[in-house]
Amino acid sequence: MRPFGVLLLLALIAVGLSACGGSTVPPGTTNTEYGQTTYGQTTSQGNIRATRPVVRRKPEISAAGPMIPFKPIPSDTLKGLSEDAVEEKIGAPEMVRGEGEIQVWQYRSEQCSFDAFFVPKTEGAPRELRHMLARMRRGNQAISVQDCLDQVLKLHLASK
Repeated sequence: MRPFGVLLLLALIAVGLSACGGSTVPPGTTNTEYGQTTYGQTTSQGNIRATRPVVRRKPEISAAGPMIPFKPIPSDTLKGLSEDAVEEKIGAPEMVRGEGEIQVWQYRSEQCSFDAFFVPKTEGAPRELRHMLARMRRGNQAISVQDCLDQVLKLHLASK
C-alpha cells in the first residue's frame, strides 16, 4: 500500500506542476497574448486553424534605404552645460532622480545606460553637467561614455 501512495503523490505533484507551464514569455519581452486563447482561431467553416505567436522584429536597415544622418556629439563638450542645454542636445531623459542638490538624468539604449550628473556650482545656483557615467545594461563589459552617448543619440534620432 505504501509504494502505491508514494506513486499517487508523485503523480499529483506532476499534474500540479504541469499546470504551471502555460505560455512562457522570454525575458525582456511583453506577453501580447495575455488573456487570449492561444489554441487557435475558428474559421467561418467552424474549423480551428493554428495561429502563430506575434513576434516583434527590429526594423531592418537596408544599405539602399534612407539613412538617418548622425553627427556625434563629443562627450567633453557637454560638461558645464545647463540642464536645458543638455536636453536640447540629447533629448529628454528616461528617468530623473535627485540625490540632495544633485540630479541624475538617465538615458538608455538597447545595450547601455548613460547617466548625467548635474551639480550646482554654488549652493542655490543652477545645476550644470559635471560628470557622466556609462555602463552596459547586461553583463559587465566596459563601454566608454562616448560610445554609449552615440548609441543614445542614434536611438533619439530614430524615434523622431
